[in-house]
Amino acid sequence: MLKKDENIDYLQTDLEESTKQLNIMKGILPKVSEDRDMLWEEVKQLSEETMLLNSEVNILKKKIEALEEDVLLKKCQITILKDTAWATSFWTLFDGLDSTRK
Repeated sequence: MLKKDENIDYLQTDLEESTKQLNIMKGILPKVSEDRDMLWEEVKQLSEETMLLNSEVNILKKKIEALEEDVLLKKCQITILKDTAWATSFWTLFDGLDSTRK
């Protein structure tokens, strides 16, 4: 009978400890839930910002590509102008030499 009473006392003590821990957890749970909700809102906001920034990055990449194409076009135009100027000066010099021979 003594063993049975000890078991009952042990179980009651264990129940009281479990009840205390449960009450502590019940007190903590609302704060944890609130923190979780705030973090979820922050995640959604940051996801939206990331999407907008990625869109902006893509727009900027396209602008860079257009500028690079423009630079290539300008380089080609400069090369053509230099070649034309060289050819013009060559023929002018050649014509000058030719007219002095006549």
